[in-house]
Amino acid sequence: MIARLSFLLIIILPLLVLTGCGSKRWSDPLQEEESLKISELIGTMQDADKSCPKNLDADAIMHWKSMVGNSAVNGYLQLQSPSSLKFIISNPLGMLYYAFASDGKTFQILDTDKRQHIRGNLRSLAMRHELPLILIHGDWVSLLSGHLPSPTLVVESVSRDTGNQTIWAKVSTPAANKTSDEQWVNIDVEKRKVLGYLFLDSNGKIIADISYGDQGKGIQNCLSTDKKIHIKNLPWGSEIKIELRDIRTDTLFSHSDFTLPVPKGYFKQLQP
Repeated sequence: MIARLSFLLIIILPLLVLTGCGSKRWSDPLQEEESLKISELIGTMQDADKSCPKNLDADAIMHWKSMVGNSAVNGYLQLQSPSSLKFIISNPLGMLYYAFASDGKTFQILDTDKRQHIRGNLRSLAMRHELPLILIHGDWVSLLSGHLPSPTLVVESVSRDTGNQTIWAKVSTPAANKTSDEQWVNIDVEKRKVLGYLFLDSNGKIIADISYGDQGKGIQNCLSTDKKIHIKNLPWGSEIKIELRDIRTDTLFSHSDFTLPVPKGYFKQLQP
């Protein structure tokens, strides 16, 4: 059970360990004038999102489906833009059972079953598990809420979806942690709405495919009260569904909220 929880929690940060591939979902790049209009639209959408909260907490349910079976885990999720995250699983009595936290540079794991506290470098953790670095430093509030990332985006290419009138834009940010991976965002131009993200490695293989379900009934501070995130195109037919319920955006987090203090008597392990 713990091994599976560990795997799921490592997945929620970088989302997945993937080598899947698929056909292109977009046609040839648009002409320069039309691409420029889309670039301007993306800038306008980012400006509108600046007023949206950069913190959220929610009850979270993760469903994992694979060839060997299905499983689900309930927990409590905290996020602060761009990449601070904490996910807590409690036992039926409401006591902490397992927790994963990261400030975007380091990570901590608290395993009450093993009475163990693990901390280390997030980038090293990603490299040990062959996780895509482009996701490690992603804006998790945006990715899980269906918005554009906070840093100003550079639009490198714009194409039309092969199946409908939405567009795909290949975007990058002026972040220091550059990789050879590609980030594409799918946008409904008419509704000015992010429909999903697609991440490709340097060989064109899919390393993450994110889409969103219908919005919840209540919209507050740019976010619905509920959100469904679907991660598909995983190897061997696997997929992950994340349900965020009772999303709250009025909590102001601090750095200490994304740390896991070591309980007395716990074994401490430091990973490079």
